[in-house]
Amino acid sequence: MDEQLIVCGEPYRIRRLLGHGKGGYSYLAETEGQLVVIKQIHHEPCDYYAFGNKIEAERLDYERLLTAGIRIPRMLAVDPEAERIVKEYIEGPTIFELIKNGASAGPWLVQVREMAAKAKAAGLNIDYFPTNFVVRDGLIWYVDYECNEYMDEWSFENWGIRYWSRTPEFEAYLRDHKPTVTIREERITAEEYIDFLKRTDLGSQYPKERFDERVARLVQTVSISLTARNDQGLLVGALFGLTDFAYWLYITDLGVDRDYTRHGIGSRLMQTAHQLAGGEKDIAVYLIANENAVPFYEKCGMKKADDVMKYNHIEWTEFTVK
Repeated sequence: MDEQLIVCGEPYRIRRLLGHGKGGYSYLAETEGQLVVIKQIHHEPCDYYAFGNKIEAERLDYERLLTAGIRIPRMLAVDPEAERIVKEYIEGPTIFELIKNGASAGPWLVQVREMAAKAKAAGLNIDYFPTNFVVRDGLIWYVDYECNEYMDEWSFENWGIRYWSRTPEFEAYLRDHKPTVTIREERITAEEYIDFLKRTDLGSQYPKERFDERVARLVQTVSISLTARNDQGLLVGALFGLTDFAYWLYITDLGVDRDYTRHGIGSRLMQTAHQLAGGEKDIAVYLIANENAVPFYEKCGMKKADDVMKYNHIEWTEFTVK
């Protein structure tokens, strides 16, 4: 993935891949301090959709949804030659994420049914799958521009509602779409790591003072830097360690995206770091664990130590990375 994309002659710095669908890849990008979404059209064959001119289809669908009164992100720029679209970034959890993590979609059903009624009145169906809806400030946004001519078979009540709770259909989707995660040794930018911290409980371990400056130093100088990425390239796990590659390894940071916990990612990161440092026959592993993480590290075979000394005059002012 390029570190920047050009749209209508303007450069945009890519922060991360958000995901991809039938019609393109969506990236979180930044320009002049503003976060936006860039959709790069692609032409993957699809048996059940015929897109034609995809850029024009996106533009037309955007106008149809606006006219219908559907709450959608603003389209900010269109580059037909590069086949790229820039649109407003709506930050927040998707309905899919909320349901997956045990929340009820009940508070949002009134709003999605209002959208469905507006779409039907305009002769349209939108894609009611819950990954396409983001919650921000108490409102749901339809963040895709895809819409089709209305067919009762694909309405919210006849199709979409099946995925707006932990139904058998939702559970089957989870089983069929287990995350594929790749572990590799690589350096990452401070920006990507800070973005990752927002999706974990790891961020509260850092002192607030000179946070950005010190994280930048961390990612550049740590001995071992491991990432776990899903098949869209999103950073869903990270481990940093200090080692002499002879006797010891100290794990400074280990975190996993909240949506990817309980998939064995943390254990895989620990095992990989141990091997990179020299293997369990030569390398002793140390770390500082918070109370909630102790059971995980015990499952990894670690034990509490009584012989660790420290010298620490740092004021650890905990805060939440936002």
